[in-house]
Amino acid sequence: MSQEIPENMHEVVLKVQELNETRHGADVVTEEEVMKDAVHDTLQYWADYLLDGHYDDVLWDGEDLIIEDIMGKRVGRVKPMSATFANDYRQSPEGTLFRLENEANQIIAQR
Repeated sequence: MSQEIPENMHEVVLKVQELNETRHGADVVTEEEVMKDAVHDTLQYWADYLLDGHYDDVLWDGEDLIIEDIMGKRVGRVKPMSATFANDYRQSPEGTLFRLENEANQIIAQR
């Protein structure tokens, strides 16, 4: 997977520090934002990988992630196991990222 996507809480903390150092007093980035980005980017990565290119878009719909095809049709929805994906990630980063890979496989395979 991409080196830009944090795969555990230690990497989340490091990314928060890195991003906040470069902002010089602008809006502070939180762990929750980095975890949400990691979840989104992971699902987008797997959708792109499985389709051999960027044809589908992963978008937030409240606390859910949806996948839209190139025509804008919703082809899949992924819900967090708990109240939010940030909570899921905090509880089990590896489990959450593995689940997203499986969800992407199922959504892409049914098309």
